[in-house]
Amino acid sequence: MNKEEQSRLDQWLADSEHNKDEYSAYSELWKRSEKLALSDEIDVDTSLAATKSRMNFNSNKQIWLNRLQQIAAILVISIAISTVLHFWTRSEAEEAVYQEIATAFGVQTNVTLADGTVVWLNSDSKLRFPVSFDNMTERRVELLGEAFFKVAHNAEVPFIVNADELDVKVLGTSFNVTAWPEYDKLSVALEEGKVSLFNAKSDSKKALLTMKPNELVTFDRESRSLNVAHVKDLERYSEWKDGRLVFLGDDIETVMQKLDKWYNVETVIADEALKDFHFTATFTKETLNQALSLLCSTSGIAFKIEAAVQMPDGNYTKRKVVLSSIK
Repeated sequence: MNKEEQSRLDQWLADSEHNKDEYSAYSELWKRSEKLALSDEIDVDTSLAATKSRMNFNSNKQIWLNRLQQIAAILVISIAISTVLHFWTRSEAEEAVYQEIATAFGVQTNVTLADGTVVWLNSDSKLRFPVSFDNMTERRVELLGEAFFKVAHNAEVPFIVNADELDVKVLGTSFNVTAWPEYDKLSVALEEGKVSLFNAKSDSKKALLTMKPNELVTFDRESRSLNVAHVKDLERYSEWKDGRLVFLGDDIETVMQKLDKWYNVETVIADEALKDFHFTATFTKETLNQALSLLCSTSGIAFKIEAAVQMPDGNYTKRKVVLSSIK
């Protein structure tokens, strides 16, 4: 800061007590944010290259050039500097500082929280969390999208993931949570330890159920029901954090929801009969066209990819994938 800038700052601070308080708040925010440890293994260029590959990028098409420029900007914000947004909320006795990380489509990242908990965040997902858990009776974070948690053990301060309508409460464990707000189902896949599920919309302290390792719980928003399944190969639900999408007998809606997030598309299933189809496949670096070709090659399903359309505001819609029966 040069002398002129320092003078302007001093004058602004002298103008009112409110300015002094605001300056102190931001100074504290800066100090606390240094405790946040983001992954130093993120390579923005590599992530952008992978995104281009998934989009079957053609540099001669201005529509995709514009789209990639937007994506690159999102990547720089969401990964290089974590898309850090600051929220101030008042707890019982003090203010807590919150940060939010958001990821673009087709991109995953990870973050180490102040307590040592490691979180892998899937594409098109958001995680909101306190910069510090000091003097808190619980370690509460909020998730929209999908994330894998490896929670640092602390018997005195439970870790709680708010996934919209469910609260996932743990002491120390590893589990995957899927909670995209636009889909009907939420799911929790427990790899290690023990977690309890609570109704996030209720004041009841009674758990809906307590999960054991290798269990998959699915919550249906519409029917308000919970389904518990024991799954031997549970790790496949978190393979996305290592750059793989793994399906083992999954229904077509589940498969396409994952692919929608992976490739930033919107799927329309034109034939209701297709919802009875199930698929087994693993995807890594395939383009959208390659992935759909593999899925449809032996299933009697036809697909069509409709191009993005420019809207009046200059932005583009998502590409649309239309699935139908071969006639």
